[in-house]
Amino acid sequence: MTAGQATILVVEDTAESLMMLTDLLSAQGYMVRPADSGELALASVAAKIPDLILLDIRMPGMDGFEVSRRLKALEDTRDIPIIFISALSATKERVEGLRLGAVDFISKPFQKEELLARVATHVELRRLRMRLEQQVAERTAELKVANDRLKFELSERVRAEQALRESEELFRNMADAAPVVIWLRDTEGRLLFFNKYASILTGHAREELLAGRWRESIHPGDQPHRAEILANHLKSRTSYQDEYRLLRTGGPDRWMLETAKPRFLADGAFAGYVGVALDITELKRNLEQLIAEQKLESVGVLAAGVSHRFNNLLGSILGEADLALADLSPDAPARGSVERIYEIATRASEIVFLLMAYAGTGDTGTLVQVHLGRIVEETLQLGKVNLSKKIVFNVDIPAEVPTIRGNPSQLRQVVMSLITNAAESLPAQQGEIALIAYGHEKKAGNPPELPLDLPPGSYVVLEVSDTGCGMTDEERSRVFDPFFSTKFLGRGLGLAAVHGIVRRHGGAISMQSSPGKGSTFRVFLPSDGAPADELSPPRDHASRIGL
Repeated sequence: MTAGQATILVVEDTAESLMMLTDLLSAQGYMVRPADSGELALASVAAKIPDLILLDIRMPGMDGFEVSRRLKALEDTRDIPIIFISALSATKERVEGLRLGAVDFISKPFQKEELLARVATHVELRRLRMRLEQQVAERTAELKVANDRLKFELSERVRAEQALRESEELFRNMADAAPVVIWLRDTEGRLLFFNKYASILTGHAREELLAGRWRESIHPGDQPHRAEILANHLKSRTSYQDEYRLLRTGGPDRWMLETAKPRFLADGAFAGYVGVALDITELKRNLEQLIAEQKLESVGVLAAGVSHRFNNLLGSILGEADLALADLSPDAPARGSVERIYEIATRASEIVFLLMAYAGTGDTGTLVQVHLGRIVEETLQLGKVNLSKKIVFNVDIPAEVPTIRGNPSQLRQVVMSLITNAAESLPAQQGEIALIAYGHEKKAGNPPELPLDLPPGSYVVLEVSDTGCGMTDEERSRVFDPFFSTKFLGRGLGLAAVHGIVRRHGGAISMQSSPGKGSTFRVFLPSDGAPADELSPPRDHASRIGL
């Protein structure tokens, strides 16, 4: 668009200014249409749309701002470029003009060169915009032709995608039917897919798992190791296998064995990983318990042999010491030394007794009908004398708990050892110890909370729980080993002896513990009464002490 082709509407209420602008622009070859009011300007625009409007702000009647508002309100005139002209230089007036859609602002008195340069610039911009719109229209027509051509290609692609979706649906159905966790990762390690079993195992929806819940469900102690393995194999693009612990909502942790293989597209490009995670909790638990039982059996055989030999030696020492005391007068100088020998030998014989109890070679003696409530009551009366007064004992052993057949003396030793162990775990000898008992019918199978070697039948369960410091995984694995103790030197046979006594009574013992969350020991002893109705421990009591 040349100057001679461009039409400019000049709106100015001052006759001198209107004439000057008209002459100036006409001399440059523009077609100029003058108007001395806002109403006349709107009528002129309605008759023929100009290419540019020079609009005075301050005019009687309808001012320039109102003219601009009305033009911008109509679809046919909203794109006409408007340059405001005013003797005002206030920033507020300029901001208002620009807000109403003005493309420029010229102050009076204006410089001729400046005005012509700005008018020429905006006329050229309008020409370029109109040319661009024309090109867009032409390109749109070309694109319509190309779009029609693509429709056929798209229809072919749709059929291919439909076949791909059917293949993916088949994969999903097969994956959801598998009793293992199946997942997919992309080349950056981001998770793309989980099968249905992953949600069942973790208790979280697939969307949550893909959004990061799966990584959060991995045990914090295993996360750094997992991240390192994934990063290394994303670089090497090789298969890997790993074990880790998975946290579950409303359930115990699970051990997972994960096997992952790299995925490659048809052209050989690396696409990420596909993996399968298998729940091996029961397998690991059974293996660990079998190893523990074999260890206990081996140590028990050793303890039995050692205790038998030492028992014979100590019997001779005690006998000789007793004879020596009988031959010495009360004021003999050597009498004190012989008495100390006798006391030391007596203490050694007690340790030998504990070793024999652990080894299971001791005699249970005469078995009588026993109610655990009476055993606990008698033991507490004796044990409280030597325990801190700050310890709170919570006892819940109903009278209807079935009786057992056992050696009262040895059962009191079991209760005393468990109470002493619990008391020594309490910080500053202050806290709670709970003793509860209930009947339990062991069915076929192997629930995680029961000892592996516990055969089906009716049992009485004694739970001893504390709010103490708890134990680490390493401490839990050795808690029943002879001479192992987290206390001071010289301890460590109490729980080992408990294990032996319980085994000789045909029962089993298990424990649960976490650092800072206390410990719970469960003693299972065969009931001599009618089968119990799977009574549960009173959970309100258990929750009160943090079980």
